[in-house]
Parts: sequence; structure tokens; C-alpha cells
Amino acid sequence: MAVWEIALIFKKRTLASFFAVFVVGFAVLIHLTDSFKELLEERFKNNAEDELLAELLLAKSNLESDLFKDVFLVDSLATIFNIDPRSAADNFPKIARRLLEKSEHVRNVGMAPNDVISQLVPLPGNESAIGFDFRTVPEQYATVQAARERQDIFLAGPVNLVQGGRGLIARIPVFNDYPSNEDYWGTVSVVIDYDDLMLDSGLLAIPSTDVALRGINGSGLSGAIFEGPAELFEESDYNGKLIVPNGEWWVAANFVPILTPTQVWFLQGVRIGMLLLYVLLFAMVVLLWAFYRREKYRANEDVLTRLVNRRFALGYLNRRLTNTKSRDRFCVIAVDLNYFKEINDNFGHDSGDHVLRAVAHRLEAAVRSSDIVARMGGDEFLVIVNRLKDMSHIEKIIEKIRSTVEGEDVLIDELSIRPSISIGSACSSEGGLSVAKLLKLADTRMYEDKKHIKSLQQSPFEALTS
Repeated sequence: MAVWEIALIFKKRTLASFFAVFVVGFAVLIHLTDSFKELLEERFKNNAEDELLAELLLAKSNLESDLFKDVFLVDSLATIFNIDPRSAADNFPKIARRLLEKSEHVRNVGMAPNDVISQLVPLPGNESAIGFDFRTVPEQYATVQAARERQDIFLAGPVNLVQGGRGLIARIPVFNDYPSNEDYWGTVSVVIDYDDLMLDSGLLAIPSTDVALRGINGSGLSGAIFEGPAELFEESDYNGKLIVPNGEWWVAANFVPILTPTQVWFLQGVRIGMLLLYVLLFAMVVLLWAFYRREKYRANEDVLTRLVNRRFALGYLNRRLTNTKSRDRFCVIAVDLNYFKEINDNFGHDSGDHVLRAVAHRLEAAVRSSDIVARMGGDEFLVIVNRLKDMSHIEKIIEKIRSTVEGEDVLIDELSIRPSISIGSACSSEGGLSVAKLLKLADTRMYEDKKHIKSLQQSPFEALTS
């Protein structure tokens, strides 16, 4: 088998193997990079959720603080009325305006002796409320009664306001006999702007966060939902209490963090980078392997003829003889180029090299693809004939080699040289032979053939050298 055919077949198989390994490795790496990307993405989202939770807790704290600040002012108003209800009622407009100045979210203040509204500050836009009797509206009267029974501020709502928007109403019970609180005077109502309060706290404006609130009238987790979807209370990322004066609300929140453009690009960069790194590393491995194979091949190659060299041939024969599993018989054919010294002396080493290459090519053409042709050194060649079922066929192979090599002249520019070879063979079937003995036997027979040839023909260079 020609060395280039061996190399070609080996290359095709190796490339197919490398391609299969590359594809499998690439598929595995895609899976791993996707998993790694998902882990990084999950970490980014977890960090974002932590930031959103911190923002939610801050907004919740701000809401509690703002609400208690307004209710504290309302509580001051309750103290004034309970100390002297008659004097406070006489000075109600002044006291109410003072309260409005200090508060950020109070919309109006109303006074209702005997639970009938008699004064409202500010009055413009609220004139229709004057004379309103809380007892005629059960829902509102229930909050007035709750404050009276508690003898303390009762925060009602949030409720929809007639003036628009929503509000929280702080009901302040007033008694003529404070602190005994047995002689009920009436109530003072302070309307806090719920929408404005929520806007300032930022609780409902947190990005990528769904928020729900429940606990109308401070009734906590058992109270009605007044903000957001009800399903948040069934499954949520955060569920916690929000303290309001004399009660509590309940907050549920789901976080839906969105990656920033920088994070998206980073994740894509990591994925692409890992795949590129794999391709580069794989390419480096292939190049190193190719370099190794090339150097190893060169170590077994004859540079001039591109046949395998003596080292390869001896190693191959050793493997054949030591392989007890193989039953294939083989023969070695020693081939020596006659009159090669005269070719070099008369026409130069370049011409001699040209003849050696031509003989090598013809030897390859004369044998099967399963056979190996090696240059053993100088003008000596060796043909290893494999898979030989009938040992008698070796003579036919030898004749084919001779006729192919010697059949035509070798043309070198205007020079024409007819090659002449001597041949000797030895077969593994001759028994008990080592590599050295097998080659020696083939060489011996080859030299016998050389003597016979020289006895029959005159050197074509004798006339030139005599």
C-alpha cells in the first residue's frame, strides 16, 4: 500500500473521528454553557430580588412613618378637643387650618357634635357635607361607633371620596368628661389623602414588583383587599405586616426582576466566549496532534521517495511476526537497483535520485493496495506482500514487479535510462524466522539473482567507464 494512500485513509478516518468528537463536545458545551448561563441569570435575578425587597421594606417603612406622622397631628387635635370641647369647637377653623399647614397629606378636617357635621375646613367644595348625619349611613357610622367604643382614634378606609380619589379617615371621639369618657360629645374626622400618601411612600411604584394590600379599617390579614390582585396572598415572594394606628394592614408582593441590558450582554458574552474558547482549544489540540502526527510520519518516511522507511518496515515486520492472533501469511521481497553507482557517477546524483523516485513509483504501481513498499536505504527497497493465501503466487508477483520497473526507460530531460533490478524473496511460511533472518534470506536470494543477471548481461555503462 502506498504511503500516500495510507496517509489519505488515515486522515479521512481521523478527521471523521475528530469531527464527531468536536460535535459531541460542542453539544455538551452548549448544554453546560446554557446551564451556567441559567445559574448566572438566576444569581442576577436573586440579587435583583434582594434589591427589590430592600426597596419594598424601605417604602413600607416610609408609609408607616408618614401615616403615623399625620395621625400624631390628629392625636394632638383630639387632645385639644377632649380638654375643652366647647372652646375647641369655637376655635375650630383656626385649629383645623393649623393642622392642615403642618400635615402633608390631610385633605380636610370636619367637626360633628352629636355625630352631625357642623363645620368643615376647608369649606369650598365641601358645602354639601354640612349637616350630614353619620347615623344615616351605617358603614360610616360603624367607624364612628368603633372610635367611641375604643375611646381612641380609629383609622377607617381606604374609602372612595365624594370629592374624588381615595382617603383614610381618622375618627376622633370627643368626650365632655375626659378622661372618664362617659359623656359623649361627638366626633372629629380627619381625611388623609390615601393616593398622595401611597405616592410619596413609593410602595406601589417599585419597578418589576406586584403589590397587594388588605386589611380595610386596620383589620389585618382577615380584612378585605383594597390594592392589587387577590392571588398574591395565595403565593407571593413577600408577605408581611404593615402597622397602622390602632390596627394593621397586610402586604403581599411578587418580584419579577428584569435583567439590565449590561447583564444580558454579559450573559451572551460569557456563552459565546466559552464556545469560542472551546473552538480555539479544540483547534489548538488538532494542530498539536497534526504536528505530532506529521513529525511521527516524517520519522517513518523516506524523504526522497515518500515511501515508508527502514524503521517503519522493521517495526511493521516485528508486529506481524509477534502477532499470534493473525493467521495471515506474508512474504518480503528485497529489491536492489542494478548499476546505480554508475548512474550517479556518469549522470550525477540528481539523475540517480530521479531514477530512485521512478523505481519507487513503479514498485507501488506493481503491488496491491494492501501491500507495503519501503526504501531500506541507498538503492535497496523492500516489498511486504500481505494476505498471501497461495505462496506459489509470489513468483507471479515478482515477475510483475520486474516487468513494471524494467518495462520502460526513465526519461531525465533528454537522457533515457532503463532501470534494472535484482529481486529475492522470503516468506513467513518458511517457519521459525525472525525479522533479521527473514530479511537476510531475502537479501541472500536477491544477491544470487544479481549475480545471475550480471552473468547474463553487460553493464550499459561499461563502455563509458572503461
